[in-house]
Amino acid sequence: MAEHHRILNSAVPRVARALTCALAFSVLFSILAPPRAVQAQDAFSCIEELSDDQVRYRIRYIQEKMDDSKPHATRWRYIWMSLWLAGGAGMTYAAVSAARDNNDPDKFGWAYLAGGAYFVGLTHAILPAPDVWGAKRIRKMDESTEEARRAKLRYATNTLKQASAVQELMGGALGVGGALVYGLVGGTIKATSWTGSSRGLTAALYVAPPLVMGVQTATASRGSVAAYEAYRGIACSSKYYERTVEGADFDFSVAPGGANLKITF
Repeated sequence: MAEHHRILNSAVPRVARALTCALAFSVLFSILAPPRAVQAQDAFSCIEELSDDQVRYRIRYIQEKMDDSKPHATRWRYIWMSLWLAGGAGMTYAAVSAARDNNDPDKFGWAYLAGGAYFVGLTHAILPAPDVWGAKRIRKMDESTEEARRAKLRYATNTLKQASAVQELMGGALGVGGALVYGLVGGTIKATSWTGSSRGLTAALYVAPPLVMGVQTATASRGSVAAYEAYRGIACSSKYYERTVEGADFDFSVAPGGANLKITF
């Protein structure tokens, strides 16, 4: 009977870890599942059809929008990158100190948190930052000829699109969902491997990753996201709404049975 209890007690932590990992990855999969396709107006399809004045206007529009959102985007990216890397360094020091004291529960907890902090900090450093440098690079491009201006508009549109995509990624649910999974797995591993040891650190493993990531997400810049959505509404508006030189053709007639009005564009 005693042997049976020992086997059961040793199996419980392994089962708990396995169930936690399965639940965590199912949550992450639901977050990563591709959304339904949305039919949106293509901002590139009509560039060759625009007049030179329309091309100039759209270039200025994109530059101004990216200039407006650049300060927030720059502060947000570099402040958070510095905080994550500094936090990772501090937790690495704590993990090394715990290892010297043969304190395995704390060593695991601090090392696990440090790994997550370094990952997020390096993500800030590695991901492109078109919302930071985009406006400057667009402004430097040649616009001496009509063809050069069209090429500049294509580059500006693509830069704004990339900036929007990066901000959607960094300010979306993926980061919070991933941090929730990360904290859930780490907290469960520590709680089941070292029962009752350093409970405050165990709680921090569960709570800190999604909490800090939630603050980062809530403060993220979304200026380029809003700018790109607005730009798509005007990018090819002339293709759909520009009237002919003659304008609309009105045909109005009155008969004993009533009146007839016909408008042809």
